[in-house]
Amino acid sequence: MKLTAENIKFIDNYLKNSEVIYYDIRMEMLDHVATAVEQKMEAENIDFYDAFKSYMVVNKREILKGNKEEGLYFKEPLKKFGLFVIQPFQLFLAVCTYLMVYFFTQYFGINDFTNYFYVIVIFTYLILGILHYLITWKKKFYYIDKNFSIIFLLYQIANPLHITANERFISSVIFNSILLFVFFAFLRFYYLEMKSFKQKNQFLFQ
Repeated sequence: MKLTAENIKFIDNYLKNSEVIYYDIRMEMLDHVATAVEQKMEAENIDFYDAFKSYMVVNKREILKGNKEEGLYFKEPLKKFGLFVIQPFQLFLAVCTYLMVYFFTQYFGINDFTNYFYVIVIFTYLILGILHYLITWKKKFYYIDKNFSIIFLLYQIANPLHITANERFISSVIFNSILLFVFFAFLRFYYLEMKSFKQKNQFLFQ
């Protein structure tokens, strides 16, 4: 006994009203609930609403354990990003970044370059955040948001490093190289993660 489009919409609205805000999480729950309700309808020969009500009374709490509230999720994506930045290509990128920063620092001067460079990178982070919001405002994806949350942690780390660099406790060239490398690495990491996610879950973007 197959569910109708109206039945599927009913389940989706129920999950929305239960504050399942992330579209990918909600679709997983929707598929799970729909399959279970279909089986219950066939096994007990009852209609959709009776089957749904009976199933959710028993299983709602367990199902909603998989829900993710809005917030920042650092541990898993940060570990994945850490493994990403030590890959051979990323290490090659780090060396190239250092050489590029060294050249421009010598050409423009350490003090001016340090201050302008920091402002430019942070401004670019802000623009990237706005673009991320515009892309995902209609459908929030937990997988995408948790990877993007890395950028907020990087910003918190960059602030004290910038102060330290200005006080000359560490080399400005090293600071700028690290900042720019992490910025480039994050852009590549985020792009590849989004690309992989979309390829594996094309139905979510239809």
